[in-house]
Formats: sequence, C-alpha cells, structure tokens
Amino acid sequence: MKYAYFPGCSLDSSAKEYNMSTKAVAKALGIELVEIEDWNCCGALEVGALDHVASVALPARNLAVAEKEGMDLVMVCSACFNRVKRAHRELLEDEALRTKINDIMDVKFEGTVESRRFLDVLVNDLGSEEIEKKVKRRLKGKKGVGYYGCLIVRPAEVAYEDPENPTSLDTIIKLAGAEPLPFERKSKCCGGPLMVTNEDHAYALAGEILTEAQDAGADFIVVPCPMCHMALDGIQFKVERVLKKKFQIPILYFTQLLGYALGIDPSELGLSRNMVSPLKVLEVE
Repeated sequence: MKYAYFPGCSLDSSAKEYNMSTKAVAKALGIELVEIEDWNCCGALEVGALDHVASVALPARNLAVAEKEGMDLVMVCSACFNRVKRAHRELLEDEALRTKINDIMDVKFEGTVESRRFLDVLVNDLGSEEIEKKVKRRLKGKKGVGYYGCLIVRPAEVAYEDPENPTSLDTIIKLAGAEPLPFERKSKCCGGPLMVTNEDHAYALAGEILTEAQDAGADFIVVPCPMCHMALDGIQFKVERVLKKKFQIPILYFTQLLGYALGIDPSELGLSRNMVSPLKVLEVE
C-alpha cells in the first residue's frame, strides 16, 4: 500500500509528535507514505475568508503534485483534510474555476487521484483484522473516548463516515485493547479556533468535553486533529484554572495509541511531547 503524504504545517511544527507517530505506525503496518515534494500550506483557516481562489489553489497544487506521483493524497490533520477535500470537490465540479487555477499554478490539476484521511485508510483500506495481527500490547482494563471534533466529519458531503455518529476512533481504541465509551460530544467543537479571539468561550467548550470524559470514567481521550489536541492537551492546565477543576486526562493522537498497541518504542511516538503525560496510562516505564 503506497500513498502520497501531505503532513501540513502543524505536523511540521507544533504537532511533530503526530507526524512522528503517523510515520512510525505506517512503517509498522507496511504502508508506504511518500511525502510530496515542495508541499505548501493548504490555507485551512484564514485564506478562505480573504480570497476564495487562493483557498482552492493552495490545496489544488498539493493534489496536482500527488497526481504527478500517481498516488492518492493522504493527510492526518483534520483542518488540512477538510480544506483539501472541499477544494477537491469544487475543482471537479467547476470547470471554469479549475481552468482559472490551472492557469496560475506551476503544475496542473487533472482530478486523477483521491484525497484521503489516514484514519480512513487504516480502518477501511487495511482493516481491523490486518491491524489486529500486528498488535503486541493491550491496554487491559483501560477506558477511552474518541473525540472527532468538527472538521473530520463536516460538511457531510466530504465526510468518509457518519457525521452524526463516527466510529473509526472507537475502532482504534478497541484495537489497543481498551474499552471505547459512549461520548455525546464526540463531534462538538473543542473551541480551538477561538483560543485567540475568545479565550473564555474556548475554555468553556474544551471544559465541557473534558468534563464529560471525566464523568464517564475515561482514562484518556483520542483525537485526530492538532487543533483539538492543542485545545484539550496544550491548554488543559488553563482550562483547569479557569473552571477551577482538576482533569489531568491524557490526550492521545490516534496514531500514538495505535503505535503503542503495535509495540512501537514510545520515543518514536513522541509521547514525551504531550503536555499531560500519557505514560502512566500506557504503563510505560
């Protein structure tokens, strides 16, 4: 199995552990991820509000580079996936826009490859049975919740699973030997995009997710999004201070959890970079 890989800006900076664990998991499962050459920012957050053509052209270039390699483009960042998938759909449906963008790019988009989530590839292409064969460690007696966030399942026309009841993270939790718990806020906003403009509201939204997980008895939360990880792990201590609560709930990228189950060394999964240490939950010395 071979795919073109677009890590995106976050995985190249603040979420390096996500990049590390993704590559380690892919290697352990026999999946070849070929990072596309000279990739550019997908323009996920701000660009769309300023220039629609640019917001489509940025992902179009990455897709065109993947096309040159003849491989589907795989991503792990939820914001990148959402922007690329939406732009991909527009490019296929709007010939005038496609022509305009191709005229300004150094490569041409033809629409010959798909844009995919790595989580989708693992669960639906490789499949649980194949992953199960390579599981070496299990979190017996542990409970976790899968928090999907907004962007991986919205809008519905670009989602690869039920936007109201996604289950792929629950599958990963099961493969790790833990029990996935029901989670009402699994696809609610974490408040991440508001961390700069409205801190109080961001803390409140993150606090609701952490509180529900704590009340459910979760030992950890699994996420697929760098923004969600920042909101729930990176500023968890601020949420605790503002809400006057103590959580200390480890927030794991799904690749970190799966990597642990596959027997990958913790140093290759970047576990020491997590703000709330998951080492005790994972029983790592």
